Amino acid sequence: MIGPSDVARLRSALLSGGVALVPTDTVYGLAAALDSPAGVERLYAVKGRPRSQPCQVLVYAPGVLAAAIDELPARVAAGARALLPGPATCLVPDRRGTYAAAAGGERGSVGLRAPATSGWLAALTGLDIPLVATSANNPGGPDPRGLDDVPAELRSAVDLELDAGILPGTPSAVVDLRDAQGGDALLVRSGPDPEDVRLRLAAAGIALRGA
Repeated sequence: MIGPSDVARLRSALLSGGVALVPTDTVYGLAAALDSPAGVERLYAVKGRPRSQPCQVLVYAPGVLAAAIDELPARVAAGARALLPGPATCLVPDRRGTYAAAAGGERGSVGLRAPATSGWLAALTGLDIPLVATSANNPGGPDPRGLDDVPAELRSAVDLELDAGILPGTPSAVVDLRDAQGGDALLVRSGPDPEDVRLRLAAAGIALRGA
């Protein structure tokens, strides 16, 4: 079980430029601190990902999520609040470039991810820093449900692992909220429960398009 001491070790490692294997509510991911340029560079190198290819911003603490959502336009924020925390990645505008480190250094938009933190993930609500993250697999490979599913070369390259056991294994839904000001969102990837995504957005006054 993940406890406060694990979260403290994770925070210290990430702020020191480390890369960690972390659980979400769907799959395991590779993460670095958003505010650590060295850590972000290492994350891209470990993953073998082109620096121009965006990652996502991953947050666990409710206060960090609230601060990120408060920067968004009103209806985009309503859509993000409807889906997060939960098994969804929301594509949202990043007008100030706050999260440019996760987007190849470019301003414009970012994928915002906030897992549902219950059970073994509950202690992670104490991680009060935003992360740059990507799935802990080789490009095109299966998403890892457990640490044993993570490729050996990735596990050997990280500074810390957090073990939350076996996760559901279906990657998060990806929902494009960038046009939500006009009342629409686009389902880019279906995720575990697309009908739940549709209902949550409908309750926020946003129609979901896409398969």
